[in-house]
Amino acid sequence: GPGDGMFPTRSLLKLGGEPILAKAMNTLDEHQRINILMGLRYVGSKESVNLLNSTAFNTKQSEKVRKAAFKYLGNTTPGEDLIFNYLRNKKVPKEYISAAVESVNGSWKKAVREEARKYLGVAKTNDGKPLPTIIELTKLKGNATNGKTVFKNYCTVCHQVNNEGVDFGPKLSQIGSKLTKESIFTSIIHPDLGISFGYEGWNITLKDGTLLSGIIASKTETDIILKSPGGAASQNIKTSDIKTMNQMDSSVMTAGLQESMTTQELVDLVEYLKSLK
Repeated sequence: GPGDGMFPTRSLLKLGGEPILAKAMNTLDEHQRINILMGLRYVGSKESVNLLNSTAFNTKQSEKVRKAAFKYLGNTTPGEDLIFNYLRNKKVPKEYISAAVESVNGSWKKAVREEARKYLGVAKTNDGKPLPTIIELTKLKGNATNGKTVFKNYCTVCHQVNNEGVDFGPKLSQIGSKLTKESIFTSIIHPDLGISFGYEGWNITLKDGTLLSGIIASKTETDIILKSPGGAASQNIKTSDIKTMNQMDSSVMTAGLQESMTTQELVDLVEYLKSLK
């Protein structure tokens, strides 16, 4: 699994193993390289931050590996400082900005999360106007009754509330108890920043060339049940028929959902979701 190499990676660094890991980042396959980076994410030593940092800016590495390095670089205090230095000075390549922001989005410091989100692209609503910032949105007054209608129009294709809607993404019956308004707005506007555990998207290629995408509902040694968005029937896939499986870089939930709404509809939607306790 993703965390398999975490303790050995930390121990290896303490024993002066930075050159070994640096060499491994040039010789192992892509999946193994990403596992090494994941093992470094919470170490916070000079050596671990150096390796994450150098990988993030190494143009010889694949886009997936570099994205992982940016995603994990800001998970410790010294790495967080580096990420902000790069964001403020426009040093992060455009295709990695969301990963860099994601790396500090889990910070316990609200000011850190708020500043990081300033570097994401400006979202728009369906009237073409720039969307207010998330902090400004949380201060606007919403109507939960109208928000329920917005939810039925836009969200039930993938989410359930009290067993109404499609069982694809996370159930939202108690979302108001679990997330702040700020976090609910962020989940809608920037879904890549908060993919719930167990709802990661996968691309699967079968040996006969068939391409499939969705969320893995269950997995055994012999079978995988794949859920697809929009309420399509789940598919039972034999693992023996699978050629490749790759986790998606971005959320299955569509980014820019608020572009179909007015600002008020979005605020009403979040007011409704916040009322679900």
